[in-house]
Amino acid sequence: MRTYVSPIGFNTTSVTRTVLNQDLDKNDVVVLIRPEHGTDDDRASEAIADVEQLLQEIEPSVSVSIARIPHDDFSTAVMSCSDVLRAAEGSVIVNLGGGARDVVVPLTIATVAHAHEIDSMVGFSDIDGNVREWELPTIPSNTSRGATETLELIGEVSGSVSIPMLEQQCELAKSTVTRHVNQLETEGLVTSRTKDRTKHVEITLGGQLYLASSGSA
Repeated sequence: MRTYVSPIGFNTTSVTRTVLNQDLDKNDVVVLIRPEHGTDDDRASEAIADVEQLLQEIEPSVSVSIARIPHDDFSTAVMSCSDVLRAAEGSVIVNLGGGARDVVVPLTIATVAHAHEIDSMVGFSDIDGNVREWELPTIPSNTSRGATETLELIGEVSGSVSIPMLEQQCELAKSTVTRHVNQLETEGLVTSRTKDRTKHVEITLGGQLYLASSGSA
């Protein structure tokens, strides 16, 4: 099963198109995020009812629930969104399109904080109406100095770089470079693939942000 977490305003398309783009399955759960107090509750209730009706016409076993987030205290809002994400079961998909900024921003921060528990983060475009999957960055705080220096070298390359090339640039033993790369990959700072028996690594968005936040970029 999957749990979809999505803000909802008055536009149902940002929710329905996102969910249907993922192929709705039996017993999936949709959690709609709303401010605790809204300015037009009638329109919001109508939008929620429309979403529930459409989704259950496609898959009757789908469950739709509402999570109301306080908008007047930012920390409380973030932690309330965190509670929603931690309570979600199965594969968790977060949609950051639609809804009031008062809940979208706290949900975004909570999603980044729970990056390791989120299977997918998507966004509904206000410009072209397309649903796109977004890379969810993870930013660790305990990366070793040696691994960080290796990450800097990886980040200087446009695209991927092979382990043998890193060995030459770092002037380190293969075992050391491999250990650094394994640590970086575990922390979500790089991705790797094997081509012709040679491992290639590439920096992720999280890796770029990590270097930027540490003053290395």
